[in-house]
Amino acid sequence: MTEEVKIAPNLYATVGKRRTTFYTRLGGKRISLGHDEHRAKIKLAVLLELPTAETTIRALCDGYLAEQRQMRADGDGTALGENTLIDYELCLKTVCKVFGDMHPRAFKPTDAAQYLKMRRKQGNGVRANKEMSALSSAFNYGMTSGAVESNPCRGYKRNPERPRQRKVAIAELNDFLAFAKNKGGSSYLVALIGCCVALTGRRRGEILRLPKTAMTEHGINVKDNKTKAGEAERFYLVEWSPTLRQVITEAMSIKHRRAENRPPLVSGFLFANRDGQPYTDHGFKALWQKLMRTYAPEGTKSIKWFRAHDLRALYVSEMLEQKREPNTHKNPQTMRTVYDRRKTIKVTPLA
Repeated sequence: MTEEVKIAPNLYATVGKRRTTFYTRLGGKRISLGHDEHRAKIKLAVLLELPTAETTIRALCDGYLAEQRQMRADGDGTALGENTLIDYELCLKTVCKVFGDMHPRAFKPTDAAQYLKMRRKQGNGVRANKEMSALSSAFNYGMTSGAVESNPCRGYKRNPERPRQRKVAIAELNDFLAFAKNKGGSSYLVALIGCCVALTGRRRGEILRLPKTAMTEHGINVKDNKTKAGEAERFYLVEWSPTLRQVITEAMSIKHRRAENRPPLVSGFLFANRDGQPYTDHGFKALWQKLMRTYAPEGTKSIKWFRAHDLRALYVSEMLEQKREPNTHKNPQTMRTVYDRRKTIKVTPLA
């Protein structure tokens, strides 16, 4: 059973048990406006040739993200991937701290160029490129909603990007693990997550959300996070090794501190936080940086800081050194350009 309600002038909704459908009536005909109220109001404004409700860049970004979420819910294969959508949300949140209250049509290419320069001076030049890329996508959406006539995120030079060259040695990783184990708790769990990335070569996001059901007799079934909406799910079977078994066993044995009135933790995830849920990527990064600052304090010369993402490069580099196939990317060129950190590549003579 559904209920029809009037939301605003010319905007109606049919409220069902599972979802709400928005629509309008023009010329005696019912015109569907979808299932998201924000998008419905924008579509209605375009149909009625009314001024768009997106009078700020923050509203423009919110509308774009809402559209992408709805596209994913509808199984649209052109929607952003789950991890990309989460990252774009963070990017646009950062951009809106500077431009959020600006009218979209007031934003110029010079604003983008100056923003990139400012972020580069802050030491976040490469990240700023992605932030402007996310804003550019929001402006493309704004062109379809009528908020802007053109995309101003064009015609400027991006900050230079060079692949990282940091090659983490296996001895360094072992030393880091020993340090984290001595601290125990979430510190050791975070280090073990990084170690799992180094052992398997899988993306950190894939490791963070591994359910216990992923473990099989032959190995761990890891879901490919790059699967787009509407595509068939793809899995990588990471075969067991003694070291991988040890890492998983130790991770699952870590007990988080809980309040006295809270029941014992029962989780369906291999790497669970104190609430039994997987760490978010943002939360993991914060814990990793906190641990790394303790392990390699600023000014320390004998111990060098490394990122969790560098551990995937460790896997690729070691596998290639052993003439084994890493199987990490659909495009082998990406794998070699970004993740092959070997300083010396052995060459076999012709004869």
